[in-house]
Amino acid sequence: MDVRGQLLTSATTTPGTPERRSPLPALTGLRVLAATWVVLFHYRADLEALAPWTLPADTFMRAGYLGVDLFFPLSGFILAYNYADSMRTFSRGSASSFVRNRFARVWPVHFVALNIDLAMAVAMGTLGTGEGGHRRTPAAYGQNVLMVHNWFNDRPSFNGPAWSIASEWFAYLLAPLLFVLVARVVQARTSLLLAVLSYAAMLTVFAGLALPNGNLEHMFYVRILGEFVAGMFLCLAWVRGGLALGRLAPVLPLVVVAVALVPALSSGDYWMAPVMGLVVAVVASAGGWVGAWLSTPLMVAAGEASYCLYMTHYLMRPVVTWLREWGDDAWWSAGLAVVALVLALGAAAWLMHVLVERPARHVLHARAALRSPEPERELAVARS
Repeated sequence: MDVRGQLLTSATTTPGTPERRSPLPALTGLRVLAATWVVLFHYRADLEALAPWTLPADTFMRAGYLGVDLFFPLSGFILAYNYADSMRTFSRGSASSFVRNRFARVWPVHFVALNIDLAMAVAMGTLGTGEGGHRRTPAAYGQNVLMVHNWFNDRPSFNGPAWSIASEWFAYLLAPLLFVLVARVVQARTSLLLAVLSYAAMLTVFAGLALPNGNLEHMFYVRILGEFVAGMFLCLAWVRGGLALGRLAPVLPLVVVAVALVPALSSGDYWMAPVMGLVVAVVASAGGWVGAWLSTPLMVAAGEASYCLYMTHYLMRPVVTWLREWGDDAWWSAGLAVVALVLALGAAAWLMHVLVERPARHVLHARAALRSPEPERELAVARS
């Protein structure tokens, strides 16, 4: 069934809360694949040391940085699906409600992960500015609390992968204005063209500065806006009926693998990033076995916990180091080590999801509802 634009109810949506559109569970399932790809990128050397039989997947794992470039357009797509039409006219109240909702979504897990990293740094004596300018300083801590830690500094700080949270927060603060602009586009073809232009502008900047993929963090303004806005326009092109790509879904795995081969051949040319936006649009349209698999209860549950996987996996470095020291050349011990690593990463993510993310979001939403003239509605579609 085509869910584009279908409203579950005709009731008026509370300003700043998501429209009650039909759910997109396949996009929730897609999130865990993106997070897992990032995990493979960060731990590829460890996996290959533990289990040399993973070496054939090295090229695919080294392309895992593209998982972030899948998250950004996915976030823009889902937020446009939920909010763009209901927030097409700017109001301070709806903008404030939206920002509170997004704060409740990202800050609690980020704050807990930040303090876990701080405790580990104290225990291991790694506070201060380390190798490569890695910052575990009081100033960096304060910036992390405010989620602005990569706005003015391109060096990593506490919990390295959290650089993207500051980028997302930047996009969230701009989103109420972006909704006003993008919702004015009523033609599907125009929306698709603007998505292409958004990616083209981003790639032009990167090409002009000859930036390798490893130095893109300090260009987050261009990266997040290019991909986030492109995701918004891709959503509008889809909702308005001009982007039906579901038939491409069966070949999607081959497309991703082909794209993953490029970093080994081209030193990380960033033309692959728009393919990640295409993946989002294809999955949104997907039926058949791809859509069904991504929409299974297991994949949806994993997708709901994927933010916690992303935010906790880097904190598991001591466990990975211990497993590398424990393992030996025997195939069975290597297999056990890999299984133990997967279980440890999954357990950490699930505990953070159950003990921190869910309760904190509930509490923050409840407090926000007490301050609002109308009760907040729970997000009932795929979460970005």
